[in-house]
Amino acid sequence: MLNKIAYSFNTQMTAIESLERQLRVASINNTALQRQQAQIMESVHTLINMVATTGLLPGSQMWKDCADAYKAGHSDSGLYQIYINNRTEPVQVFCDMETGGGGWTVFQRRFNGSVDFQRSWKEYKMVWFWDVLGEHWLGNEALYLLNSQGQYSMRVELMDWEGNPAHAYYDRFTLTSEIQQYRLYLRGYSGTAGRQSSLATNGISFSTRDQDNDNCDHCKCALMLTGGWWFDACGFSNLNGIYYTVGHNIRKLNGIKWHHFRGPSYSLRSTSMMIRPYDF
Repeated sequence: MLNKIAYSFNTQMTAIESLERQLRVASINNTALQRQQAQIMESVHTLINMVATTGLLPGSQMWKDCADAYKAGHSDSGLYQIYINNRTEPVQVFCDMETGGGGWTVFQRRFNGSVDFQRSWKEYKMVWFWDVLGEHWLGNEALYLLNSQGQYSMRVELMDWEGNPAHAYYDRFTLTSEIQQYRLYLRGYSGTAGRQSSLATNGISFSTRDQDNDNCDHCKCALMLTGGWWFDACGFSNLNGIYYTVGHNIRKLNGIKWHHFRGPSYSLRSTSMMIRPYDF
């Protein structure tokens, strides 16, 4: 009797050990399967993020500006990544694919006063303050490198608080390097924002609160009028001035102004500045 019990016990223990081994194998296989699934999901998410943030699939063209993206069939305005001068690191920009035929790389936007534009030279040089979908300044160095890719034109979009739009178009836009103080040269003005340009066209250096390069000996325009800008003796324009809301935007010399559109002391509601290749 005891032998039978012992035999039955041993048989059951053998069966239990066999089941334990099978469970361990199944568990190992399941863990490996879970790891494979996790790796596949991670790859899928990476690809989705790549497509969502860059608009590019692996192996497709790397655009040097928004005009390139437009010519590739992308006609929706929004966030794009461009590779300036074929650099490996992309720059995120807002592309205006509708205004004046589209293909514009936007480098300045104002429309709600959410961003402080009274910044230092270093901040205006690099991409230090921006929300590409909101108010932003692209950065003078990126703008210089973008412009160095070829001949570009510039368009300035303006709107007052009464809802009246206007624009200024410059056939040629040239920005020099930081060594030359990001000097701006413009040619061929036209548009609805006045019979003449409110932005000096004959080569004006960029100024900020901590680097005064204007053409006024004792003015310090960037301090008096606020914001970084191409000040010509404090001049007829400053689209990076203080954002004043409606009702508080009259008689403001340090606001967002374009003299030949709404006068010397009217602060505008919204602005944008953009460039695209001259031969677009």
